[in-house]
Amino acid sequence: MTIWWGLLGLGVLIVSALAFYLGRLLSQLQKQKLQQQQAKAEHQRKQAEHQQYLLDSIVLIGQATLEDQCELSEAGLRIWVLLENLQPELAQACRYPGLFAMYDCVKAMPTHEARKELDKKELRRLDHLRQQTEIQLAESIKQDIRQLLEILKSVH
Repeated sequence: MTIWWGLLGLGVLIVSALAFYLGRLLSQLQKQKLQQQQAKAEHQRKQAEHQQYLLDSIVLIGQATLEDQCELSEAGLRIWVLLENLQPELAQACRYPGLFAMYDCVKAMPTHEARKELDKKELRRLDHLRQQTEIQLAESIKQDIRQLLEILKSVH
């Protein structure tokens, strides 16, 4: 009979140890789920903040362009890249042909140091091309910007 009490005690000890271990695992699982939820919420907050930054930038550049405070080529390049990052489905050449044509014209043109390394003749040629494109597309670009700003106001 003493052996039975010993086995019963051993069984209770094993079950207690397993229950304690299970409790710790469940506690760790709960902590991990909470951390995942917090990380997901933080990621969503940062993503929403980034989206708002992109939207604000597009609106600011668009308004400055419509008020002739920003060059059309600069606006075309910046707005198109921002739009591709904000909502790629909005960045379609058929929706905004003027903006896209301006972007397409200037996207490969050298900037900063690469521009400084160009010889004067090539620099003048590129500037002339950019300026002519701005003149040809001015109304189309401004119309595209007005349309885009209206869409962004209604969506966001």
